[in-house]
Amino acid sequence: MNFRFKAFFSLLMICALSLSAQVEVEVIDGLDNPQMKSTIESNASRFLTEVSDAYSQDRALNLNGLVADDGQMSVEMLWENVHFRPEDQYIGEIILNTGTGYQMRNIPLQVLPQDDGSSPEYKEAVINFNRAGKIESVYFSIQENTYKQIMEKGVQLKDMERRMQILDYVERFRTSYNQRDLNFLNQVFSDDALIITGNVVKPRAKKTDGLTLTLPQVKYTKQNKQQYLSKLQGIFKNVRYINVEFDDVQIRRHGANPDIYGVRVVQNWNTSSYSDEGYVFMVWDFTEPDRPQIHVRAWQPMYLDNGKTQRLPEEEIFDLNSIEGI
Repeated sequence: MNFRFKAFFSLLMICALSLSAQVEVEVIDGLDNPQMKSTIESNASRFLTEVSDAYSQDRALNLNGLVADDGQMSVEMLWENVHFRPEDQYIGEIILNTGTGYQMRNIPLQVLPQDDGSSPEYKEAVINFNRAGKIESVYFSIQENTYKQIMEKGVQLKDMERRMQILDYVERFRTSYNQRDLNFLNQVFSDDALIITGNVVKPRAKKTDGLTLTLPQVKYTKQNKQQYLSKLQGIFKNVRYINVEFDDVQIRRHGANPDIYGVRVVQNWNTSSYSDEGYVFMVWDFTEPDRPQIHVRAWQPMYLDNGKTQRLPEEEIFDLNSIEGI
């Protein structure tokens, strides 16, 4: 009798654990097609349930039938670097029509870096669906208030669709570092891309009216696409953990060329061996909407001193006016 009770209790616990991982997703607005709404809800629920189970069991994802074939590798690459699971068992969100499919944002996640020993951290995810409602990509999103501000500006400037597209690629670009996805970076940088990196240097002390002044300056070095990707390849190979955050995203359209946009972000770069904080300015070319290219990527330090008391002056931060020939 005691043995039967223990077996029955164990069975109940297994069932409870399996049920506790079930994630329900509801589309609360943005879709008038009941069949598509049901398809997206089902696919998102099944995917997030599988993610939750794999996280708890510390195993690889089983994406067969959950993610489109051409998107599975991208999700698996992200999973290799960080494991993640939804914070809630119920997620109700609106759906955005991207023109090529559908998008669900603001999915709250617990993210656990692999081989880092740190605690889980909070992030939000974006799930993209193709026109058939099947998941085709998953990546980490920028802050929602930043997204809303940029889209509200897009309404004023009548380029909302383009800004949505830019933000989509910016989020994919950021997540590609977490995924260590050199193939995507190779595709998105133009062959003649210019990579600029700024480093703080201190000139020799100068005496003025009896006072000794040591003024920090920023020295810039240039790389081409292959040099930059080669350096990244070494980083991806040698560090255990990479986490890249983008904050304070700003988008400006070129006055003479409506297909050229300047995008400036505050980047927080953290790896298992190095971290920094700075401004990244990128020149994006959307002449070919399905294949946008980055022509310029420039990084500048946010602070000129180790104590983080002296910020880089605003007038020295790169923008579209800093780059000739665009």
